[in-house]
Amino acid sequence: MSARRRVGIPRGRSISGAVRRGMWRQVFTAVGGYRVRGSAPYEAMVIVANHSSHADTPALLAAFPSPYKPVVVAADDYWFTGFWRRALLHVAIGAVPVRRSGGAYDDLVENAQKVLGTGSSLLIFPEGTRSRDGQLGEFRSGALRIAKEFDVPLLPVALVGTRDLLPKGGKLNPGPIEVRLGEPIQPEDLVDGDMSPVVDQITDLLSRGDATAPDDPAWEALHRLMESKVGMGAAAAWGFAEAISWPVTAEMFLAVFAAAHPRKVLPAAGWLAVGSVAGVVFTAVCTRDDRTPPAPLTTEGMRTTAAEHMAAGAAGIWRQALNGIPVKVYAAEAGRRRIPLGPLAAHALGARGARALALGAVVAGVSYKAQPMLRRAYRTYLGTSAVGYVAGLSLVIRRWR
Repeated sequence: MSARRRVGIPRGRSISGAVRRGMWRQVFTAVGGYRVRGSAPYEAMVIVANHSSHADTPALLAAFPSPYKPVVVAADDYWFTGFWRRALLHVAIGAVPVRRSGGAYDDLVENAQKVLGTGSSLLIFPEGTRSRDGQLGEFRSGALRIAKEFDVPLLPVALVGTRDLLPKGGKLNPGPIEVRLGEPIQPEDLVDGDMSPVVDQITDLLSRGDATAPDDPAWEALHRLMESKVGMGAAAAWGFAEAISWPVTAEMFLAVFAAAHPRKVLPAAGWLAVGSVAGVVFTAVCTRDDRTPPAPLTTEGMRTTAAEHMAAGAAGIWRQALNGIPVKVYAAEAGRRRIPLGPLAAHALGARGARALALGAVVAGVSYKAQPMLRRAYRTYLGTSAVGYVAGLSLVIRRWR
């Protein structure tokens, strides 16, 4: 049987691989930023990298899409000595054990067959142990021999920033990480025992400067939006729509859009209030003429309570600020009671302005402090905010039922 027949074809997307990749990308993005430079061929291969931190393996797992399903070999005398350590390694990394002495290569071949034979890629740290000073140690030739024996490419990779993030024997120091992919070396171009082409590539990749954290594309787009006049117009339009029929509260505009630009949060809050007042007046006028706009996600309990509050006149709209009932319900009730538009607009401006500016001050302060993380992980922040908002809205609707 030829060596090539022992290598499988990548099986496509892997749920476990996708979960690990996504999890570690989110972790590294949160603690300092994460970037991958370069690309790799889509086939089973041997991936070799410098080694200076326990963060190296997760960084590599996060670099490759799930079809690669890279698997790392880990020292059995360190990682597989206890049940909980083995369980943690299996769940978080999915490693296979290998001895560091006494038949180590035979052990490596056996595990390489399990990995490469299914079309996955094998991750190997040829230095064998973590570097304390960040300098490359001696590269053992086991990875090269595996690549030749299984007739697969060998891919050099440089890990930058992992040692600063989590040094050997040290504590976590948040900072960016870069995974720099080199050029794959074909098995026929490898010379027995000569790891110098691999070392040269990794040395060159490491020399290309410190790791840098990329800005999240969503953050960049929304930051530019809020920098422009369009951002303030969008705030006014959101406030106007929410006071008529739009089911998402006006202040969510601040959390979703304006948080990408803390200095623009309070101006946006002001325009939200202006738009909201215009929407309140519009809804009241429409309701007077028996053309009440639709009010999705509202309940009879909300309408009953708003009617009680607005029985006192235009000042009743102040009661809306803290009770969770949408302002459009109060605006419609003001129209039914034919409350004069002048006082209604004045009280709405006071109530809506106070609420928008108060919440705006909170969003501005929090987003200013969190801006370094938001710049890196704004899409994650948006997803979390959406889940939180839906959960909160569900509780409000349940309460008023």
